[in-house]
Amino acid sequence: MNINNYYLLAKNDYLFLQLAKDSGLYNNIAVQSQQVVEKYLKHLVYTFCIDNKEALRALRSHSLVKLNSILLESGIDLGLSKGDLAILKDYYYDAKYPGDNFIRVSEEDAKHSLEVVEEVKKKVENYLKSIGYCHECGSIYKNERCTNPECVNFKS
Repeated sequence: MNINNYYLLAKNDYLFLQLAKDSGLYNNIAVQSQQVVEKYLKHLVYTFCIDNKEALRALRSHSLVKLNSILLESGIDLGLSKGDLAILKDYYYDAKYPGDNFIRVSEEDAKHSLEVVEEVKKKVENYLKSIGYCHECGSIYKNERCTNPECVNFKS
């Protein structure tokens, strides 16, 4: 399947994270967790909020809090914790690059980041399903069928 959209990239990154979650590489787990959440949120922003001027700017950032804010302004409330999103956002740079702000992610923090990923994934999939979108590829359903011919849920 062509993975050239945020939703399928998020699912791909999620599958990679599942392989890496028991590696003991806590910084990498935290950074990858941030990436998964970012792509799930960007899928919703790109699909449902693109008419918002701030959405384009948010799509070029890594701010999970900003992406969630755009969703909230557009009436999409996934009930996500701003605190959890802010912590994950910080991992994007602080757990990835050396410098004064570098942090070493603990096992407990890595586990928490994985919990946030599971929560976001579930809430995004449930939201898409509730409004008639495919939870496999993120495309719209028409006549109870996925419109993406590359999706496992597509039926001609």
